[in-house]
Amino acid sequence: MKNFASTFGIGCAVIALMPSAPGWAASCGVSGQAQASPTITYDPFSPTGLTQVTIPLVLTRFAVGAAKTQSVNFVLTKAIGTPNYQILYNGSSVLYTEGNTMGHPQINSQASGEIFYSFGGASQPDQSTPFNLVVTVPANVDLSAGKPIDFDISYVCKGTGGLSDVNTPTKLAQAIHINVNVLSALQASYVGPALDFGEVGDKTDADVATTPILRTGYVRVASSGPYSVAVTSQNGYRLTFPGGNPALAAQSLNYQATFVGQTRSDANITTISQTCTRAGLAGSPPTQGILLPVDVRLTSGGKTKTPAPNYQDVLTITIAPLVATTPGTTCS
Repeated sequence: MKNFASTFGIGCAVIALMPSAPGWAASCGVSGQAQASPTITYDPFSPTGLTQVTIPLVLTRFAVGAAKTQSVNFVLTKAIGTPNYQILYNGSSVLYTEGNTMGHPQINSQASGEIFYSFGGASQPDQSTPFNLVVTVPANVDLSAGKPIDFDISYVCKGTGGLSDVNTPTKLAQAIHINVNVLSALQASYVGPALDFGEVGDKTDADVATTPILRTGYVRVASSGPYSVAVTSQNGYRLTFPGGNPALAAQSLNYQATFVGQTRSDANITTISQTCTRAGLAGSPPTQGILLPVDVRLTSGGKTKTPAPNYQDVLTITIAPLVATTPGTTCS
């Protein structure tokens, strides 16, 4: 099953390139902002992911009178262990894992794999032409609804008119901030054996009390955001045969069920209700996510019941995605 709830805003990528060393006013630097389309969404369960999203970036150079930034070289970096994002500029990848930028960037380098821009002399415009960054988010990335994607920048620059160069690559943490519109979505399915107590016609109530008859199955949940759980029993946690009456003691077998830490039985037939934090998308389809155990235990024997080949009940488990900011409990 696949449900969708509220979506969350797409924003912009904001980049500020300014030296962090003392006396930064004497060094070169730039600032900039990239604006993404507000219509971009990411479905964490889509087989295609999010491809070919172009984000234009315009840089403004630091200037004090005739002292200005002449040129800048920079690359984008992501933290170790983050998903296999891709950012292309003019067809070349400019995104690297932190600590492994393969020698980029270098002042005045024209090599592919980094971005170079020359502002020119003091009389030239202080704003660059747009850099079109093409961002790709692969399929089945474990993104959380309502949380952005952040990238760092590593840069060097050359000054003119009295501004000193920045030769050592300088890191700007979370310099690019992309509010991807991640759908709050989930998938859920039952996995495991049938919850079958087997033949119990020879069991008394005392027998099942001393030697419990237990069965366990699992509900697999994968979600990008929080979700709600509701569990109800068709017969009030009593098994009966087709055409039987679960309200008659001779035609019903009592049992109890436990799910997300709550137990219900014929003595308490209220709905199991819980709000859970995001399950995530860990693993690979179709087994990604987490497993929530469903435990059932027989509480009455069948020795005095009306003989029938099948006693059964129907447990209905409803799981639905919620708005990303909804607080919840860790369900495992």
